[in-house]
Amino acid sequence: MSAVPLIEARGISKRFTLRGAGLFAPHAGTIHAVEDVSLAVHGGETFALVGESGSGKTTLARMLGLLHRPSAGSLYYDGRNVEGMNKRDIKALRRNVQMIFQDPQGSLDPRMTVAAIISEPLRIHRIGDRRSRAEMVRELMDAVGLSADLADRYPHEFSGGQRQRIGIARALALEPRLVIADEPVSALDVSVQSQVLNLMQDLKESRGLSYLFIAHDLAVVDHIADRVAVMYFGRIVEQATRDDLFARPSHPYTQALLRAAPTPGAGKRKPGLSLGGEVPNPLAPPTGCPFHPRCPRAADICRATLPPLEPVSGGDSHQAACHFKDEG
Repeated sequence: MSAVPLIEARGISKRFTLRGAGLFAPHAGTIHAVEDVSLAVHGGETFALVGESGSGKTTLARMLGLLHRPSAGSLYYDGRNVEGMNKRDIKALRRNVQMIFQDPQGSLDPRMTVAAIISEPLRIHRIGDRRSRAEMVRELMDAVGLSADLADRYPHEFSGGQRQRIGIARALALEPRLVIADEPVSALDVSVQSQVLNLMQDLKESRGLSYLFIAHDLAVVDHIADRVAVMYFGRIVEQATRDDLFARPSHPYTQALLRAAPTPGAGKRKPGLSLGGEVPNPLAPPTGCPFHPRCPRAADICRATLPPLEPVSGGDSHQAACHFKDEG
C-alpha cells in the first residue's frame, strides 16, 4: 500500500437546498447529505462504504467520482488538490476514476449497441480510430466474459448480470486506476452476484485496480473488501479493516448491521435491522449523536454532544464515533 493515497477526502460535505412550493416560501430547508467525511483509498485496495439507504453513500461516491462538487472540504488525487487542477488535469483525472452504477439497465442507453456503449468513453477522449476502438471493444468484452459476437446487440437483449458486465467493460475502457462501484450487485439475483463479484476480483488483480465499493449487504463486503467505513446519516461512524470490523464492531449501529446480516445455515435473511425507530428527518436533524434516537446505549451525553471519529482502544486503524466506543 502506497504512502500517498490514490484518492483522499478531507472533511468534505455536501448540502442540498430544497425550494418551497409557493412564491413566499423560496427556501424549504437544507439537507446535509454528507457531513465532514474524511477517508483515503490507497492503490491496490478495495475500500467499502456500508450503510442503510439514505445514509449518504452514493452522494459521497459521486463527489469522489467528480460528479458532485463538495460544498465544503477538499478532495485530493495522488496528493494533489483537485480544486487547484486545470481543465486538462481534470480530464486526465476523469480517465483514471470511473464508475459502475447500481442499475445495469438504467445506466445503459437502450438506443445504443453494446459496441457503441463500451466505445463511447474512447470516442469522448479521442483514443484510437474506428478500427482500433472496435478491437478494444472485443478485448473488453472478452475480459468481462461476454462474446464479442454480441457487440451489435442492444442492452434489452441481455440478462441483468450480462448488462452489469457491459457496464464494467465500459468503466474499464479508459484503463482507470480507481473504479467506484455503487451497489453493483444489489439489483442482481443472488446466484449472479457471486459471479460478478468474482469477476471484479479477477479484474482488480489482473489490471491493478483499486475499488471504492458501496454496499448495504455486509455479506458482499466480507467477500470483497480490505477496509470498511460505516456511514449513518451522512457521517462515517466507524472505520476499520474488514477483519477487525467483523470481529469487534464498536459502534452500536455497526453491531446492529452485523446482527441483521444473514448467517450461512441459519435460514432466511432477517427482515430489516435489529433496531427500533427510524432514520431521523434530514430537515430536522437531532442534536448530539445522530444515532441516539435509535441507540439502546444512548445517554445524556449522546443527546447533547456529537462524538468525534476517534481511535478505538487497541490501534489507530480502527476508529468509531461513539462516546462509549471502548466499553464493548
